[in-house]
This record gives sequence, structure tokens and C-alpha cells, in this order.
Amino acid sequence: MSEKLLEQIFEELKNMNNRIGGLEQRLSGFEQRFSGLEQRFNGLEQRFNGLEQRFGDLETGQKDLVRQFTHFEAGQKDLVRKFTHFEAGQKDLVKQVNGIEIELKEFRTETKTSLKVIQTGQQGTREEMTQRFKEVKHTLNSLESDIALTFQKTAQQELELNRIKNQ
Repeated sequence: MSEKLLEQIFEELKNMNNRIGGLEQRLSGFEQRFSGLEQRFNGLEQRFNGLEQRFGDLETGQKDLVRQFTHFEAGQKDLVRKFTHFEAGQKDLVKQVNGIEIELKEFRTETKTSLKVIQTGQQGTREEMTQRFKEVKHTLNSLESDIALTFQKTAQQELELNRIKNQ
């Protein structure tokens, strides 16, 4: 019985050995599969690291865009302030131009009035001068007549005197 038992044990050991060999083969297959999975996991991990880096770059880019946009908004607000200041200056300039225009109209009216007064005065002066010249001409004509008459009388008296002397 002991041989039978030994044979049974031996058979069972063989079976176990075969099973262990099968398990070893299966374990080796699992190791190969695990190694393949590990390589795939490493590849995925590298891809994940690449994605993580890209997300980091995107985040940095986004922060840079936010900074640029903030700077743009500040520039826009500054431009709005400058434009508002420009509009206020333009309104002041329009007021000044309107004031100058009103002053020019008043000056023009005053100048027209003064010019009319001067023209009227010149016309009156011309009329007076013309009248004076006529009076002077009339007086000169009278004086010329008187001188001519005096000259004639003097000449006649000299003639008479010469006749008296000659006689």
C-alpha cells in the first residue's frame, strides 16, 4: 500500500508540478501582459505629463491674456478720459469762438456806425469846403475886377498926367 500511496502521491505531485508549470506559464504570460500594460501605462503617463505641461502652458497663456486684456482695458479707460477731456476742451473752444464771433459782430456794427458818421462828416466837410471855395472864388473875382478897375484908373490918371505935362 505504501507503493500505491507513493504512486498516488507521485502522480499528484506530477499533476501539481504540471499545474505549477501551467501556472508558471500563465504567470509568465501575465508578467508579459503586465509588462506590456506597464509600458502602455508609462506611455499614458508620458502623454498625461505632456497634457499637464500643455495645460500649464495654456494656463500661463491665459494669465498673460488676462494681463494684456487688463492693460488694454486700462488703456481704453485712459483713452476715454482723454477723449472726455478733449470734448470738454472742444466745448470751451466753441464757447470762445462764439464769444469772439459775437465781439466781431459788435465791432462790425460799431465800425459801420462810425464809418457812416465819418462819411456823413466828410460829406458835410466837402460841402462846406465847396461852399468856401465858391465864396473865395467870388471874392477873388470881385478883387480881380477891383484891381483891373484900379489899374485902369491909375493908367488913365497917368495918361492924363502925361498929357498935362506935355501941354
